[in-house]
Amino acid sequence: MNDVASAAIAAVAGHTAVRGVEPAGSRSRGTHDELSDWDFAVETDDFPAVARDMPALVAALDPVAEQWEPLGHFPVYQVMLRGPTKVEYLFLDHSQDAFPPLVPGPDTLAAIDTHFWDWTWWLATKEHIGRGDLLAEHLPQMHGHLLGPLGVRDVPESIDAAITAFVARRDELERRYRVTVPRALEQEVRGGLERIRR
Repeated sequence: MNDVASAAIAAVAGHTAVRGVEPAGSRSRGTHDELSDWDFAVETDDFPAVARDMPALVAALDPVAEQWEPLGHFPVYQVMLRGPTKVEYLFLDHSQDAFPPLVPGPDTLAAIDTHFWDWTWWLATKEHIGRGDLLAEHLPQMHGHLLGPLGVRDVPESIDAAITAFVARRDELERRYRVTVPRALEQEVRGGLERIRR
């Protein structure tokens, strides 16, 4: 697994505007488990330039999906690798306001899908270590930011209920908009859920 850290650091460290990339989060503190995210604090002299180039920089990691976290207090570029393995680049010297929910449409459905499965995997890793309190906190947030705007009426009571509700609405909207959302991230997360629940 040290290969993950080496590759993740190397992917962005060579950018001319990056001053440093250091491990952060639970893995830097030694409080992680095998499913924990790989967090890296990125210091930069030119955040807009690095932000613009992040998709090209992380392409070497062969990501399944990637996004800017829309709800954080500071910019975080989230990369999902096969496994699934989640890598996050934290720009702690900068701040951001939470973005409003995306309005479902043919041009936004893929981004909504990425956010849902990324969030679902994070919740699953927390449930795996007994953090039911985080599910109680985040499932209503997920409903407010993702599921509700999609047309799901009720707050889900579990990860499985959230998946069932989301997939039904996403598939319906795919038919309505005549678009198809990639399934690679969904497949990785579903596979990960099966493995950790055995």
